[in-house]
Amino acid sequence: GHGFPDEASGTPYLIPVDVDGSNLAAAIPLSQVYSKLSNTGASRITVFLDACFSGGGRTQGLLAARGVRIKPKTDAISGNMVVFSASSGEQTALPLRSEKHGLFTFYLLRKLQETQGRVTYGELEQYLRQNVGQDALRKNGKSQDPEVFYSPQVAETWKTWEW
Repeated sequence: GHGFPDEASGTPYLIPVDVDGSNLAAAIPLSQVYSKLSNTGASRITVFLDACFSGGGRTQGLLAARGVRIKPKTDAISGNMVVFSASSGEQTALPLRSEKHGLFTFYLLRKLQETQGRVTYGELEQYLRQNVGQDALRKNGKSQDPEVFYSPQVAETWKTWEW
């Protein structure tokens, strides 16, 4: 699927592959996903979001002609949640065509495999920013800067969390 912000409110939505981007009533508000995860009782919640909210998709097919560039709201992140996002709100989450999935996912999986999951969230954040950022420019000729969002409750501790 894709991510897409409502132009009027800036509310980010996830649009499944079988939903038309012009019908946000059938899309899933990202805040709803975060809310449901927060209510699970889990001691830590980590979200990896390889979707952008720039209005275009990886191949720029979804609504790309509209040129929407809205930074989505992130105020729905609460409790013990950390969200690793593939790109900034103004950027597209780019593909790694040779692997048939996102550049962000490729480097996320590579780091987890190389470390056998023994990596702190802070180390993972640095690795993703460096590698995705460099490869996006080199392979796609565009910027892609992964971001991490977290709730205020974990602001001082999330970087030390380990798998």
